[in-house]
This record gives sequence, C-alpha cells and structure tokens, in this order.
Amino acid sequence: MNLFKKNYKAVIYFFCIGFVLNSIPHTLDLLENRKNARLEFLEKKILYKQKEKVCKEKSEYSKFFAMGFEETAQKRLISCMNQSNLMK
Repeated sequence: MNLFKKNYKAVIYFFCIGFVLNSIPHTLDLLENRKNARLEFLEKKILYKQKEKVCKEKSEYSKFFAMGFEETAQKRLISCMNQSNLMK
C-alpha cells in the first residue's frame, strides 16, 4: 500500500498506457469494418447505376420516354430493373 501512496502518478500513467495499447486492435478492427461497409455500399451503388443504364438502353423505356409517356417509361424501367440479374 505504501508503494501506491508514493508512486500514484506512475500507476496512473501505466494504467493509461495499458488502456491505450489494449484499445489499438479494437480501433483498427472498427476502422477496417467501416472501410469494408463503405466499399460494399459503393459497389452496390455502382451496380445499381449499371443496371439502370442497361435497362434504359435495352428496354422499351427510351421509346416510351421519347414519345412523351413518362409514367409508362418509368414503369417499364422499374419492371426491367426487377427482372435484371445483375444485382440480386
């Protein structure tokens, strides 16, 4: 007990150092998980845009949109995207 009374600052410093060193792996895991989640989100976003582009080019969307039937064109786009196999 006498050791703690004389060196209480050293005990506190060593505790803080141990706490910081112990938290480093958890922090690195957290950062890597956030990076992976962000990459997965971006990948899904890119796949969605590609699927939308393919459906706009190859379906009847462009024909109906050019004729002025925007609602019908939108319905055709949605049905094409639901039937598409690029992203499930």
